[in-house]
Amino acid sequence: MPDSAPPTQSSAAEDMPFKRMVIVATAASLAVAYGWLAGFVRQPDGGLTFHWRWQVLVWTVIGFLSTIYFWRKVWPKNRPKGSRMDITKGAAVVLLPALWWLTFPLRSLSGEHFRQVMEGLIAAAIVLAFGALMLIRLARSFESDEDGENDRTDSET
Repeated sequence: MPDSAPPTQSSAAEDMPFKRMVIVATAASLAVAYGWLAGFVRQPDGGLTFHWRWQVLVWTVIGFLSTIYFWRKVWPKNRPKGSRMDITKGAAVVLLPALWWLTFPLRSLSGEHFRQVMEGLIAAAIVLAFGALMLIRLARSFESDEDGENDRTDSET
């Protein structure tokens, strides 16, 4: 049986086309989504229709630039990984407009119905945050296991 070579880590030059594809695709998709949502106008009968307004262009630019900023913080050019503070800043910049548009359907609700919807959304947010916390802890435990294995193999040699 032929020996299989261990997988090598790809260089920064090999990762660049992938990073560009991810950056452009996510920036374009959020730009289109924000612009599309900004063009909706509520009709007197309660329906929504799309009308071109300058807000569409403004929100398209916000979506594009916030996503570009986020990825520049996650994958900086001068270092292999972004710092925790940079990633937090980038996430805040991309999440603020996203939260604005996630609350868009709630603007037409009022009274008791609004309260019930908010209770459900808060419960969902708590469950999703707990799930994210568990995934983060699981990933960290895998990373610490890998580091422990690397330390053991280094000490054996």
